[in-house]
Amino acid sequence: MQSTKKLLLFNMDDNKTSLIRTLCANLNVRLVRIYRPQYGESIGALAGIPTFRMTNEPYRGDDFAQEMMVMCGFQSDELDTFLKAYREMGIPPVWLKATLTPHNMNWSGAELYRELAEEHRQLHGKK
Repeated sequence: MQSTKKLLLFNMDDNKTSLIRTLCANLNVRLVRIYRPQYGESIGALAGIPTFRMTNEPYRGDDFAQEMMVMCGFQSDELDTFLKAYREMGIPPVWLKATLTPHNMNWSGAELYRELAEEHRQLHGKK
């Protein structure tokens, strides 16, 4: 049976992605790398939600300065397990992360990135 849990990775280097891929394989999570041309697509479409359609229009905005991770389809206990295993594997943190919600599934990857980057800046006083 195919897992409904997905992890969307934006602006992630190959080495870190490889570590996260191993973690995902162990926890039956489907890893989906999102590349710059896809940053304008809705999070719902990127997550594969059937009611969302990809526009297939290349993103032309600014590149992301940081990595971003979106966790889709995780129950609360599964999310706790995933994050605990992530830390135990010693994978460097991703500061911009979110879970898929009814509120953010309509946002583009770029919109979610801007929102998370602003929240992080406000919480940590960083640009």
